[in-house]
Amino acid sequence: MGRASEFLHWDELLPDVLGLIFSYLSLQELPTIIPCVRKSWRKAITGPYCRQDIDLAKWSRRCRSHHLDRMLPMLITRSNGSLRSLHVSGLQNDTIFSFITKNAGSLQVLRLPRSEMSGWIVDQSAQRLSTITFLELSYCRKIDAYTIKAIGKDCKFLVTLPQLAPTGFGYHFPNRRSGECNSYNNP
Repeated sequence: MGRASEFLHWDELLPDVLGLIFSYLSLQELPTIIPCVRKSWRKAITGPYCRQDIDLAKWSRRCRSHHLDRMLPMLITRSNGSLRSLHVSGLQNDTIFSFITKNAGSLQVLRLPRSEMSGWIVDQSAQRLSTITFLELSYCRKIDAYTIKAIGKDCKFLVTLPQLAPTGFGYHFPNRRSGECNSYNNP
């Protein structure tokens, strides 16, 4: 008599467990290799399970902006509202930032270093980032003191906002009202 196996087969794993396993794979491996292995794996990567934590930092630094503009909406849409963490470097326009904030219902960590979205769009979108606990906008040249104030007012759960520029370099906040610059040096 054969003894029944105590272990589950790969086909029997829950999609969220597969998603957790697949989250360790690179962005290139997910759509190219995994769908070819098993149908249940293909289903897992097309669901929101692999899209809760999106880290495109390395890829976004070397890709062209129009590729990033196409990739982000696709990945965020596939997360089906379950996106918890997003790390992208060098957003080039307000449209993509606005799209991110419209789909930020469960977003807790948002890292957008070296991005070019305007302070105005961040001001307008800050209330949609109410669930954010960590926000990185380092080297975002268009972020000013009024934008930081709007973020502080609307992001009630925000715990961490890393410095905008490295120590010693100083950062100039444009004064919107008078056209002057106020210098801010990190201690």
